[in-house]
Amino acid sequence: MAMDRPAPRVLPRRRTTLAAAASLPLAVAGLTSCGAEGEGGEGDGSAPDLTAELPRAEPGPVEDAGELVTPFATRMLGAIDREQKNAVCAPLSAQIALTMIGMGAGGTTRTQMEEVLGGQMEDLAATANTLSQLLAAVGDEERDQDDEESPEPARASLANGTWLQEGFEVQESFLEDLATWFGSGVFEADFSDDAEREAAREEINDWVADSTNDLIEELIPAGTLTAATRLVLVNALHLQAAWQEPLTVEGGRFTTADGEERSCEMLHGSTGSWYEDEVCRATSLGTYGEDLALALVQPTGDLAEVLEAWSEAAAEGGSGLAALLDGLEGSGVSTRLSVPAFDIDWESSLKTLLESLGMKEAFSGAADFSGVTGTQDLVIDEVLQKAVITVDENGMEAAAATAVMAAETSIQVPERELVLDSPFLVIAYERSTLAPLVVGWIGDPTQTR
Repeated sequence: MAMDRPAPRVLPRRRTTLAAAASLPLAVAGLTSCGAEGEGGEGDGSAPDLTAELPRAEPGPVEDAGELVTPFATRMLGAIDREQKNAVCAPLSAQIALTMIGMGAGGTTRTQMEEVLGGQMEDLAATANTLSQLLAAVGDEERDQDDEESPEPARASLANGTWLQEGFEVQESFLEDLATWFGSGVFEADFSDDAEREAAREEINDWVADSTNDLIEELIPAGTLTAATRLVLVNALHLQAAWQEPLTVEGGRFTTADGEERSCEMLHGSTGSWYEDEVCRATSLGTYGEDLALALVQPTGDLAEVLEAWSEAAAEGGSGLAALLDGLEGSGVSTRLSVPAFDIDWESSLKTLLESLGMKEAFSGAADFSGVTGTQDLVIDEVLQKAVITVDENGMEAAAATAVMAAETSIQVPERELVLDSPFLVIAYERSTLAPLVVGWIGDPTQTR
Protein backbone atom coordinates (compact mmCIF):
# COMPACT_ATOMS: atom_id res chain seq x y z
CA MET A 1 0.00 0.00 0.00
CA ALA A 2 1.12 3.54 -0.66
CA MET A 3 1.86 5.15 2.68
CA ASP A 4 3.30 8.56 1.74
CA ARG A 5 0.66 11.24 2.00
CA PRO A 6 0.56 14.84 3.19
CA ALA A 7 -1.45 15.60 6.30
CA PRO A 8 -5.15 15.96 5.51
CA ARG A 9 -6.48 19.49 5.12
CA VAL A 10 -8.47 20.37 8.24
CA LEU A 11 -11.03 23.10 7.78
CA PRO A 12 -11.35 25.92 10.33
CA ARG A 13 -13.74 25.61 13.26
CA ARG A 14 -17.16 27.02 12.48
CA ARG A 15 -19.79 25.92 14.98
CA THR A 16 -19.16 24.53 18.43
CA THR A 17 -21.81 21.81 18.08
CA LEU A 18 -20.27 20.63 14.81
CA ALA A 19 -16.68 20.85 15.91
CA ALA A 20 -17.41 18.69 18.94
CA ALA A 21 -18.50 15.83 16.72
CA ALA A 22 -15.55 16.31 14.39
CA SER A 23 -13.04 15.98 17.20
CA LEU A 24 -14.16 12.47 18.07
CA PRO A 25 -12.21 9.47 16.81
CA LEU A 26 -13.60 7.73 13.74
CA ALA A 27 -15.13 4.82 15.62
CA VAL A 28 -16.71 7.06 18.26
CA ALA A 29 -18.12 9.70 15.94
CA GLY A 30 -20.73 7.18 14.80
CA LEU A 31 -20.45 8.22 11.16
CA THR A 32 -18.51 5.20 10.00
CA SER A 33 -20.27 2.60 7.89
CA CYS A 34 -23.02 2.24 10.43
CA GLY A 35 -26.69 1.77 10.98
CA ALA A 36 -28.90 3.34 13.58
CA GLU A 37 -27.79 0.97 16.31
CA GLY A 38 -24.05 0.74 15.80
CA GLU A 39 -21.15 0.73 13.40
CA GLY A 40 -21.65 -2.60 11.68
CA GLY A 41 -23.21 -3.12 8.31
CA GLU A 42 -26.33 -4.42 10.06
CA GLY A 43 -26.28 -2.13 13.06
CA ASP A 44 -24.62 -4.87 15.11
CA GLY A 45 -21.89 -2.72 16.63
CA SER A 46 -19.07 -4.37 14.69
CA ALA A 47 -16.11 -2.25 13.65
CA PRO A 48 -14.94 -1.79 10.06
CA ASP A 49 -12.34 -4.25 8.82
CA LEU A 50 -10.12 -1.51 7.37
CA THR A 51 -9.77 2.01 8.76
CA ALA A 52 -7.35 4.90 8.79
CA GLU A 53 -6.72 6.01 12.35
CA LEU A 54 -7.63 9.62 11.66
CA PRO A 55 -10.28 11.88 13.18
CA ARG A 56 -12.94 13.28 10.93
CA ALA A 57 -12.07 16.76 9.65
CA GLU A 58 -13.78 19.71 11.26
CA PRO A 59 -16.56 21.30 9.17
CA GLY A 60 -15.90 24.26 6.94
CA PRO A 61 -17.85 27.52 6.69
CA VAL A 62 -21.54 26.69 6.77
CA GLU A 63 -22.54 29.57 4.49
CA ASP A 64 -20.40 28.12 1.67
CA ALA A 65 -21.62 24.53 1.96
CA GLY A 66 -24.37 24.73 -0.65
CA GLU A 67 -22.37 26.35 -3.45
CA LEU A 68 -21.13 23.10 -4.97
CA VAL A 69 -24.38 21.20 -4.43
CA THR A 70 -26.94 23.36 -6.25
CA PRO A 71 -25.44 23.28 -9.78
CA PHE A 72 -25.26 19.48 -9.81
CA ALA A 73 -28.74 19.27 -8.29
CA THR A 74 -30.05 21.42 -11.13
CA ARG A 75 -28.34 19.35 -13.81
CA MET A 76 -29.46 16.03 -12.37
CA LEU A 77 -33.06 17.20 -11.94
CA GLY A 78 -33.07 18.48 -15.51
CA ALA A 79 -31.77 15.16 -16.84
CA ILE A 80 -34.48 12.98 -15.31
CA ASP A 81 -37.03 11.56 -17.74
CA ARG A 82 -39.80 14.14 -17.91
CA GLU A 83 -42.38 11.63 -19.05
CA GLN A 84 -42.69 10.43 -15.47
CA LYS A 85 -45.75 11.75 -13.67
CA ASN A 86 -43.88 12.05 -10.37
CA ALA A 87 -40.18 12.10 -9.61
CA VAL A 88 -38.06 12.66 -6.52
CA CYS A 89 -34.28 12.33 -6.41
CA ALA A 90 -31.37 13.25 -4.15
CA PRO A 91 -28.53 14.84 -6.14
CA LEU A 92 -26.56 15.40 -2.93
CA SER A 93 -26.60 11.69 -2.14
CA ALA A 94 -25.37 10.86 -5.64
CA GLN A 95 -22.76 13.59 -5.50
CA ILE A 96 -21.34 12.34 -2.21
CA ALA A 97 -21.26 8.66 -3.23
CA LEU A 98 -19.50 9.54 -6.49
CA THR A 99 -17.08 11.86 -4.70
CA MET A 100 -16.11 9.00 -2.40
CA ILE A 101 -14.83 6.90 -5.31
CA GLY A 102 -13.79 10.04 -7.20
CA MET A 103 -11.14 10.73 -4.55
CA GLY A 104 -9.33 7.73 -6.02
CA ALA A 105 -9.81 8.74 -9.65
CA GLY A 106 -7.07 10.08 -11.88
CA GLY A 107 -6.49 11.53 -15.34
CA THR A 108 -9.43 12.12 -17.64
CA THR A 109 -11.66 10.01 -15.40
CA ARG A 110 -11.22 12.48 -12.55
CA THR A 111 -11.54 15.51 -14.84
CA GLN A 112 -14.86 14.31 -16.27
CA MET A 113 -16.21 13.45 -12.85
CA GLU A 114 -15.28 16.87 -11.49
CA GLU A 115 -16.89 18.62 -14.44
CA VAL A 116 -20.15 16.73 -13.95
CA LEU A 117 -20.19 16.90 -10.14
CA GLY A 118 -19.38 20.60 -10.22
CA GLY A 119 -16.07 21.04 -8.41
CA GLN A 120 -12.64 19.72 -7.48
CA MET A 121 -12.79 16.42 -5.61
CA GLU A 122 -11.12 17.89 -2.53
CA ASP A 123 -13.68 20.70 -2.38
CA LEU A 124 -16.58 18.31 -2.95
CA ALA A 125 -15.29 16.09 -0.16
CA ALA A 126 -14.95 19.04 2.20
CA THR A 127 -18.51 20.10 1.36
CA ALA A 128 -19.82 16.60 2.02
CA ASN A 129 -18.05 16.59 5.37
CA THR A 130 -19.48 19.96 6.37
CA LEU A 131 -23.03 19.07 5.35
CA SER A 132 -22.89 15.70 7.11
CA GLN A 133 -21.95 17.30 10.40
CA LEU A 134 -24.31 20.23 9.90
CA LEU A 135 -27.27 17.90 9.36
CA ALA A 136 -26.24 15.75 12.32
CA ALA A 137 -26.79 18.81 14.54
CA VAL A 138 -30.29 19.58 13.20
CA GLY A 139 -32.81 19.70 16.04
CA ASP A 140 -30.22 19.57 18.83
CA GLU A 141 -31.28 22.87 20.39
CA GLU A 142 -34.93 21.83 20.44
CA ARG A 143 -34.08 18.45 21.97
CA ASP A 144 -32.11 20.20 24.69
CA GLN A 145 -35.17 22.30 25.54
CA ASP A 146 -37.26 19.14 26.03
CA ASP A 147 -40.53 21.02 25.53
CA GLU A 148 -43.38 18.49 25.57
CA GLU A 149 -45.81 21.05 24.12
CA SER A 150 -43.72 21.62 21.00
CA PRO A 151 -43.53 19.42 17.89
CA GLU A 152 -40.98 16.63 17.66
CA PRO A 153 -37.55 18.16 16.95
CA ALA A 154 -36.29 17.77 13.40
CA ARG A 155 -33.76 15.10 12.48
CA ALA A 156 -31.44 14.84 9.51
CA SER A 157 -28.48 12.69 8.59
CA LEU A 158 -26.02 11.77 5.89
CA ALA A 159 -24.30 8.42 6.36
CA ASN A 160 -21.59 6.78 4.26
CA GLY A 161 -20.70 3.11 3.98
CA THR A 162 -18.05 1.23 2.01
CA TRP A 163 -17.74 -2.48 1.19
CA LEU A 164 -14.65 -3.98 -0.48
CA GLN A 165 -13.78 -7.40 -1.86
CA GLU A 166 -11.83 -9.19 0.87
CA GLY A 167 -8.15 -9.48 0.07
CA PHE A 168 -8.37 -6.69 -2.49
CA GLU A 169 -5.54 -4.19 -2.14
CA VAL A 170 -6.59 -0.65 -1.27
CA GLN A 171 -4.42 2.46 -1.12
CA GLU A 172 -3.79 3.88 2.34
CA SER A 173 -4.46 7.36 0.95
CA PHE A 174 -7.95 6.24 -0.09
CA LEU A 175 -8.67 4.94 3.41
CA GLU A 176 -7.46 8.25 4.82
CA ASP A 177 -9.80 10.19 2.56
CA LEU A 178 -12.75 8.01 3.58
CA ALA A 179 -12.01 8.59 7.25
CA THR A 180 -11.20 12.29 7.01
CA TRP A 181 -14.02 13.50 4.79
CA PHE A 182 -16.70 10.80 4.91
CA GLY A 183 -16.35 9.23 8.35
CA SER A 184 -16.24 5.81 6.73
CA GLY A 185 -14.16 2.75 7.29
CA VAL A 186 -14.29 -0.26 4.98
CA PHE A 187 -16.08 -3.56 5.49
CA GLU A 188 -14.79 -6.56 3.61
CA ALA A 189 -17.06 -8.95 1.71
CA ASP A 190 -16.53 -11.87 -0.64
CA PHE A 191 -18.38 -10.85 -3.80
CA SER A 192 -16.83 -13.75 -5.74
CA ASP A 193 -18.85 -16.36 -3.85
CA ASP A 194 -22.57 -16.62 -4.64
CA ALA A 195 -23.74 -17.10 -1.05
CA GLU A 196 -21.35 -14.52 0.42
CA ARG A 197 -22.27 -12.02 -2.30
CA GLU A 198 -25.96 -12.36 -1.41
CA ALA A 199 -25.12 -11.97 2.28
CA ALA A 200 -23.22 -8.76 1.47
CA ARG A 201 -26.14 -7.45 -0.56
CA GLU A 202 -28.51 -8.06 2.35
CA GLU A 203 -26.06 -6.41 4.75
CA ILE A 204 -25.80 -3.29 2.59
CA ASN A 205 -29.56 -3.09 2.14
CA ASP A 206 -30.09 -3.50 5.90
CA TRP A 207 -27.59 -0.71 6.55
CA VAL A 208 -29.47 1.55 4.14
CA ALA A 209 -32.82 0.73 5.76
CA ASP A 210 -31.37 1.49 9.22
CA SER A 211 -29.92 4.77 7.95
CA THR A 212 -33.19 5.92 6.34
CA ASN A 213 -35.73 4.98 9.01
CA ASP A 214 -36.77 2.01 6.83
CA LEU A 215 -37.94 4.32 4.04
CA ILE A 216 -35.40 2.93 1.57
CA GLU A 217 -35.43 -0.84 1.33
CA GLU A 218 -33.81 -3.10 -1.24
CA LEU A 219 -31.57 -0.39 -2.69
CA ILE A 220 -29.51 -3.07 -4.43
CA PRO A 221 -31.80 -5.60 -6.16
CA ALA A 222 -30.93 -9.27 -6.43
CA GLY A 223 -28.55 -9.96 -9.30
CA THR A 224 -27.06 -6.46 -9.37
CA LEU A 225 -23.82 -7.46 -7.66
CA THR A 226 -21.69 -9.90 -9.64
CA ALA A 227 -18.58 -12.02 -9.17
CA ALA A 228 -16.63 -9.11 -10.70
CA THR A 229 -17.86 -6.60 -8.08
CA ARG A 230 -14.98 -5.28 -6.04
CA LEU A 231 -16.24 -2.11 -4.34
CA VAL A 232 -19.61 -0.72 -3.24
CA LEU A 233 -19.86 2.82 -1.87
CA VAL A 234 -23.16 3.97 -0.41
CA ASN A 235 -24.57 7.27 0.80
CA ALA A 236 -27.85 7.39 2.71
CA LEU A 237 -29.81 10.56 3.47
CA HIS A 238 -32.76 10.96 5.84
CA LEU A 239 -34.69 13.94 7.17
CA GLN A 240 -37.85 14.32 9.19
CA ALA A 241 -39.35 17.59 10.40
CA ALA A 242 -42.65 19.05 11.58
CA TRP A 243 -44.06 22.30 10.27
CA GLN A 244 -43.88 25.26 12.60
CA GLU A 245 -47.68 25.12 12.71
CA PRO A 246 -49.83 22.24 11.44
CA LEU A 247 -51.59 22.87 8.13
CA THR A 248 -55.32 22.52 7.69
CA VAL A 249 -56.79 19.84 5.46
CA GLU A 250 -59.65 20.20 2.99
CA GLY A 251 -60.80 18.35 -0.08
CA GLY A 252 -59.72 19.90 -3.35
CA ARG A 253 -58.95 19.40 -7.03
CA PHE A 254 -55.68 19.03 -8.92
CA THR A 255 -55.29 19.32 -12.71
CA THR A 256 -52.61 17.24 -14.39
CA ALA A 257 -50.41 18.35 -17.28
CA ASP A 258 -52.82 16.47 -19.55
CA GLY A 259 -55.71 18.62 -18.34
CA GLU A 260 -57.32 15.85 -16.29
CA GLU A 261 -58.82 16.82 -12.94
CA ARG A 262 -58.18 14.76 -9.83
CA SER A 263 -59.85 14.95 -6.44
CA CYS A 264 -57.22 15.18 -3.69
CA GLU A 265 -56.51 16.27 -0.14
CA MET A 266 -55.30 19.88 -0.09
CA LEU A 267 -53.19 21.38 2.69
CA HIS A 268 -53.63 25.05 3.59
CA GLY A 269 -51.47 27.38 5.65
CA SER A 270 -49.39 30.55 5.74
CA THR A 271 -45.72 31.04 4.92
CA GLY A 272 -43.34 33.96 5.24
CA SER A 273 -41.61 33.78 1.87
CA TRP A 274 -42.14 34.55 -1.80
CA TYR A 275 -40.10 34.41 -5.00
CA GLU A 276 -41.06 35.20 -8.57
CA ASP A 277 -39.24 35.42 -11.91
CA GLU A 278 -40.09 34.93 -15.58
CA VAL A 279 -40.46 31.13 -15.35
CA CYS A 280 -41.90 30.45 -11.89
CA ARG A 281 -43.23 31.66 -8.57
CA ALA A 282 -42.53 29.99 -5.25
CA THR A 283 -42.82 29.93 -1.48
CA SER A 284 -41.32 27.75 1.24
CA LEU A 285 -42.68 25.97 4.28
CA GLY A 286 -40.46 26.31 7.32
CA THR A 287 -40.11 23.55 9.89
CA TYR A 288 -39.99 23.59 13.67
CA GLY A 289 -36.52 24.68 14.71
CA GLU A 290 -36.04 26.48 11.38
CA ASP A 291 -33.20 24.20 10.25
CA LEU A 292 -35.09 22.76 7.29
CA ALA A 293 -37.64 24.03 4.78
CA LEU A 294 -39.54 22.80 1.77
CA ALA A 295 -39.59 25.04 -1.32
CA LEU A 296 -42.74 24.74 -3.45
CA VAL A 297 -42.38 26.03 -7.01
CA GLN A 298 -45.16 26.70 -9.54
CA PRO A 299 -44.15 27.17 -13.19
CA THR A 300 -45.66 30.19 -14.92
CA GLY A 301 -45.66 28.14 -18.12
CA ASP A 302 -44.86 24.45 -17.91
CA LEU A 303 -42.43 22.33 -15.93
CA ALA A 304 -40.04 21.89 -18.85
CA GLU A 305 -39.48 25.64 -19.14
CA VAL A 306 -38.37 25.87 -15.50
CA LEU A 307 -36.04 22.88 -15.75
CA GLU A 308 -34.53 24.14 -19.00
CA ALA A 309 -34.01 27.64 -17.59
CA TRP A 310 -32.32 26.26 -14.48
CA SER A 311 -30.16 23.88 -16.53
CA GLU A 312 -29.06 26.69 -18.86
CA ALA A 313 -28.23 28.89 -15.89
CA ALA A 314 -26.17 26.12 -14.30
CA ALA A 315 -24.31 25.44 -17.56
CA GLU A 316 -23.46 29.13 -17.93
CA GLY A 317 -22.44 29.59 -14.30
CA GLY A 318 -25.62 31.50 -13.50
CA SER A 319 -27.88 31.24 -10.49
CA GLY A 320 -31.24 29.68 -11.44
CA LEU A 321 -32.23 27.42 -8.56
CA ALA A 322 -29.71 29.08 -6.26
CA ALA A 323 -31.34 32.46 -6.90
CA LEU A 324 -34.76 31.05 -6.08
CA LEU A 325 -33.63 29.58 -2.76
CA ASP A 326 -31.75 32.76 -1.89
CA GLY A 327 -34.79 34.84 -2.79
CA LEU A 328 -37.07 32.77 -0.59
CA GLU A 329 -34.79 33.07 2.40
CA GLY A 330 -34.52 36.84 2.02
CA SER A 331 -38.10 37.75 1.14
CA GLY A 332 -40.16 37.88 4.35
CA VAL A 333 -43.44 38.11 2.39
CA SER A 334 -46.60 36.66 3.94
CA THR A 335 -48.11 34.06 1.60
CA ARG A 336 -51.21 31.88 1.72
CA LEU A 337 -50.42 28.39 0.56
CA SER A 338 -52.51 25.53 -0.78
CA VAL A 339 -50.69 22.37 -1.74
CA PRO A 340 -51.79 18.76 -2.19
CA ALA A 341 -50.57 16.21 0.30
CA PHE A 342 -48.27 13.73 -1.44
CA ASP A 343 -46.32 10.58 -0.80
CA ILE A 344 -44.10 9.57 -3.72
CA ASP A 345 -41.02 7.50 -4.42
CA TRP A 346 -38.61 7.03 -7.30
CA GLU A 347 -35.83 4.67 -8.24
CA SER A 348 -33.50 4.55 -11.17
CA SER A 349 -30.08 3.69 -12.48
CA LEU A 350 -28.11 6.92 -12.82
CA LYS A 351 -25.56 5.46 -15.23
CA THR A 352 -27.13 6.73 -18.46
CA LEU A 353 -27.99 10.07 -16.83
CA LEU A 354 -24.41 10.61 -15.68
CA GLU A 355 -22.99 9.57 -19.05
CA SER A 356 -25.32 12.06 -20.76
CA LEU A 357 -23.93 14.80 -18.51
CA GLY A 358 -20.37 13.95 -19.58
CA MET A 359 -19.18 11.35 -17.06
CA LYS A 360 -18.26 8.72 -19.64
CA GLU A 361 -14.78 7.41 -18.89
CA ALA A 362 -15.63 6.27 -15.35
CA PHE A 363 -17.98 3.67 -16.88
CA SER A 364 -15.56 2.53 -19.58
CA GLY A 365 -12.53 0.29 -19.80
CA ALA A 366 -10.38 3.46 -19.83
CA ALA A 367 -11.43 4.32 -16.25
CA ASP A 368 -8.58 5.31 -13.94
CA PHE A 369 -9.27 4.60 -10.28
CA SER A 370 -5.65 3.87 -9.48
CA GLY A 371 -5.94 6.02 -6.35
CA VAL A 372 -8.26 3.38 -4.91
CA THR A 373 -6.26 0.24 -5.64
CA GLY A 374 -2.92 1.35 -7.03
CA THR A 375 -3.88 -0.09 -10.42
CA GLN A 376 -6.31 0.91 -13.17
CA ASP A 377 -8.43 -2.24 -12.94
CA LEU A 378 -11.64 -0.72 -11.51
CA VAL A 379 -14.58 0.61 -13.49
CA ILE A 380 -17.95 1.90 -12.25
CA ASP A 381 -20.51 -0.52 -13.61
CA GLU A 382 -23.65 0.83 -11.93
CA VAL A 383 -25.01 3.75 -9.90
CA LEU A 384 -28.40 3.17 -8.29
CA GLN A 385 -30.59 5.59 -6.40
CA LYS A 386 -33.89 5.35 -4.54
CA ALA A 387 -35.70 8.32 -3.02
CA VAL A 388 -38.97 8.98 -1.22
CA ILE A 389 -40.74 12.07 0.15
CA THR A 390 -43.96 12.39 2.16
CA VAL A 391 -45.71 15.69 2.91
CA ASP A 392 -48.85 15.96 5.05
CA GLU A 393 -50.46 18.49 7.39
CA ASN A 394 -47.94 17.78 10.17
CA GLY A 395 -44.62 17.86 8.36
CA MET A 396 -42.36 16.12 5.90
CA GLU A 397 -40.14 13.06 5.83
CA ALA A 398 -37.73 12.20 3.05
CA ALA A 399 -34.97 9.71 2.43
CA ALA A 400 -32.66 8.65 -0.35
CA ALA A 401 -29.77 6.31 -0.90
CA THR A 402 -27.22 5.98 -3.67
CA ALA A 403 -24.97 3.01 -4.36
CA VAL A 404 -21.91 3.20 -6.59
CA MET A 405 -20.72 -0.25 -7.65
CA ALA A 406 -17.29 -0.80 -9.14
CA ALA A 407 -16.09 -3.96 -10.85
CA GLU A 408 -12.67 -5.26 -11.75
CA THR A 409 -12.02 -4.89 -15.46
CA SER A 410 -9.22 -7.42 -15.68
CA ILE A 411 -10.68 -10.08 -13.40
CA GLN A 412 -8.88 -13.40 -13.84
CA VAL A 413 -11.33 -16.25 -14.47
CA PRO A 414 -9.85 -19.63 -13.47
CA GLU A 415 -8.77 -21.43 -16.62
CA ARG A 416 -10.12 -24.91 -17.30
CA GLU A 417 -8.96 -27.57 -19.76
CA LEU A 418 -10.78 -30.51 -21.28
CA VAL A 419 -8.77 -32.99 -23.38
CA LEU A 420 -11.01 -35.63 -24.95
CA ASP A 421 -8.32 -38.21 -25.71
CA SER A 422 -10.16 -41.22 -24.27
CA PRO A 423 -13.74 -42.47 -24.56
CA PHE A 424 -16.33 -39.79 -23.83
CA LEU A 425 -20.10 -39.27 -23.87
CA VAL A 426 -22.11 -37.00 -26.16
CA ILE A 427 -25.57 -35.63 -25.36
CA ALA A 428 -27.62 -33.41 -27.66
CA TYR A 429 -30.40 -31.68 -25.74
CA GLU A 430 -33.16 -29.06 -25.96
CA ARG A 431 -32.07 -26.06 -23.92
CA SER A 432 -35.37 -24.72 -22.57
CA THR A 433 -36.42 -28.11 -21.17
CA LEU A 434 -32.97 -29.73 -20.82
CA ALA A 435 -34.48 -32.77 -22.47
CA PRO A 436 -31.82 -35.13 -23.91
CA LEU A 437 -32.48 -35.68 -27.62
CA VAL A 438 -29.54 -37.77 -28.83
CA VAL A 439 -27.10 -39.46 -26.49
CA GLY A 440 -24.13 -41.77 -26.95
CA TRP A 441 -20.42 -42.14 -26.50
CA ILE A 442 -17.29 -42.12 -28.59
CA GLY A 443 -14.84 -44.94 -28.02
CA ASP A 444 -12.97 -44.71 -31.34
CA PRO A 445 -13.34 -41.57 -33.41
CA THR A 446 -11.46 -43.14 -36.34
CA GLN A 447 -14.32 -45.44 -37.13
CA THR A 448 -16.78 -43.62 -39.39
CA ARG A 449 -20.05 -44.66 -41.00
